[in-house]
Amino acid sequence: MGEPVNALPKTPAAKCEGKGAKYVSKESTPAAAARRDKAAEAPAHALRLLEKVRKASEARHAKQVHHGEKPAQAPHAVIIGGGIAGLVAARDLRQSGHEVTVLEAGNSFGGCLRTTEVAGLTVDAGAESFALRQGTVASYLDELDLSPRIAKTSGKPAWMIQDGQDGILAHPMPATALMGIPADVRSDEVRNIIGRAATVRAAADLITPMNKKWATEKLSVAEVVRTRMGQAVLDQLVAPVVNGVYSTDPAKISIDVAAPGLRQTMQETGSLAKAVAALQASAPAGSRVGGLDGGMYTMVQALVQQLEEDGAALVRNSPVTAISYDAQAQVPYALSSLGQEIRADRVVIATPAAGALELLNPLLADKARISSDNAPNAIALAILVVDKPELDDAPRGSGVLVSKQAPLAAKALTHSTAKWPWLADEAGPGTHVLRLSFGRIGEQDPVVDSGDDQQLIELAIKDASKILGVQLHRDDVLGSAVSRFSDMVPLQGEAAMERRKQLEQALAPFDGLDVVGAWISGTGLARVIGQARRAVAISAR
Repeated sequence: MGEPVNALPKTPAAKCEGKGAKYVSKESTPAAAARRDKAAEAPAHALRLLEKVRKASEARHAKQVHHGEKPAQAPHAVIIGGGIAGLVAARDLRQSGHEVTVLEAGNSFGGCLRTTEVAGLTVDAGAESFALRQGTVASYLDELDLSPRIAKTSGKPAWMIQDGQDGILAHPMPATALMGIPADVRSDEVRNIIGRAATVRAAADLITPMNKKWATEKLSVAEVVRTRMGQAVLDQLVAPVVNGVYSTDPAKISIDVAAPGLRQTMQETGSLAKAVAALQASAPAGSRVGGLDGGMYTMVQALVQQLEEDGAALVRNSPVTAISYDAQAQVPYALSSLGQEIRADRVVIATPAAGALELLNPLLADKARISSDNAPNAIALAILVVDKPELDDAPRGSGVLVSKQAPLAAKALTHSTAKWPWLADEAGPGTHVLRLSFGRIGEQDPVVDSGDDQQLIELAIKDASKILGVQLHRDDVLGSAVSRFSDMVPLQGEAAMERRKQLEQALAPFDGLDVVGAWISGTGLARVIGQARRAVAISAR
């Protein structure tokens, strides 16, 4: 979502649907056994709740048939998927007068916003920050009465790890940058990372006339940076940021989607660097992203609580296996879940792409069906809580991005206790939370694909030692966890934009059917929330 480097790294970024996290942690056997017992009871509990929803649905339908027309009662909206997009859509529909049912296939709500307890600390196991620019997320948090809990970062800088002749090199990232694109191409930080000759090439951006065709033609982030500032800036500054934050290649991301307003500002200023400086002028370092005191999962808890208090039915462990549509019926939609049929006036599909298309395509004519993207997209987040007083001074700032050429498996590390003062206070001196990201969209990663969490944790300990320049041993680790994401999407590429247009055309014949989520909106909480609210506002008219 086009956030600056001081937001880094936050992967897996705000991809806001997805399967439940898988965790590895130092926990007692009785606790694990208790969770297994609870998990065994979950399907039966879900079935009981679905039976209640089904009976209420049938009663509504019978009343409508008896009256011969729709009575003046609330229409029933079913949201398939309880990630952030689904919960946001559910809340808006409930506030507009709908009876709302949320059916979540997994055991927890939130999607990309996940939490786990590691070594006694409650830690975000997914997205842990949001962009402050444009205020979309902050305004929504205000609606949830969470404004007092919005947390500022420490303001510590992000760093970069590069491949060096005698090992790895570590440098602070430019203080003022957008996706790694520097506003001051002559700064020492830029020169130290890309070298003197490449800095001279980058400075050519300040005097080279802007191509007038760039006002309208399609442009990727990679094309803009390479043309204006050179290959070194792209490879050594921008690519690590885009890979670390969005898990994808800058050649696959539209400049307009990644950085709204940058194209126009480039035309106005005549320079990429000046355009970045202008966009960042109102957002000084350290204030471009925010979080929540207690973690971003607090937002999920607030949404779930409000929905339950407002009478919405929230059902976990209830995968929807099919949808049917009869335009002539009083209640046009019928959904199947756990052998139950749920009738609905409106349906919002808020699942990841693969699951959404499995439900949607059977409703479409063959020529209108939408193919899914089969590119590899598994991402893993390894969380370490370590006892290491040497990290109290945050030797590599709030987080570190890793160049693809560096001899490390991790693509990014967040020093969470250095980034979030509230978490540092909870952890206390000497205890630190580290989050390491593995895997890139479109690329196979043997460590991620293996599913071996223990191997991933061991690798995370080794990579964290190299990245931070402080030797970590297994005995230093107080607790660990692994969170996996298996249906990720890039920020937005041309293929994704084309698929979105195809989806809009496919949905046109269906009154009251919407699809929301990151695979449609693009990565980032601001995009996910905005698209979900627009979708249900249109369908609710």
